[in-house]
Amino acid sequence: MKNDYIADELYMQILDAMPIACVDVAIIHDGRVLLVQRKDAPAKDQWWLPGGRVQKGETLRDAARRKALEETGLACVVDSPIMTAETMFEDGPQGTSVHSINTVYRLAPHMLTEPQVVLDGHHANYEWVDAIPKGVHRYVRTALEACGLSEEPDIGDILND
Repeated sequence: MKNDYIADELYMQILDAMPIACVDVAIIHDGRVLLVQRKDAPAKDQWWLPGGRVQKGETLRDAARRKALEETGLACVVDSPIMTAETMFEDGPQGTSVHSINTVYRLAPHMLTEPQVVLDGHHANYEWVDAIPKGVHRYVRTALEACGLSEEPDIGDILND
């Protein structure tokens, strides 16, 4: 795992010893929220909000702006925090468990036209969603609910209406 801020061995020791402060970003455009599909553990292959670690000396708002730009290529205006939660995974980098404390911020892309998403190397795909997709992690579900989204209806529900 490449880590530009802390030597890998020290980072693994930190992950073993304590929670990590993170921000996740709910980038909202035209009533839709951007989800990215993770390539890396934890939560590999899952749909998630862009985000990651807060650097020492960096405010949460600045971290949210940085993570949006780094992970999606979108320059964004940072709005308000919408929730704080924690996630715990056994399948972190190099098999290390991960405990993070995540503050989710609402963001909006600077552009008024359709935003051009350019993913970093840690994400396989992206999707703008206007409803909560089936099967997303409960943390992502809660964040999307905080953005005002509701669950996608089952096809059976649509046919029975």
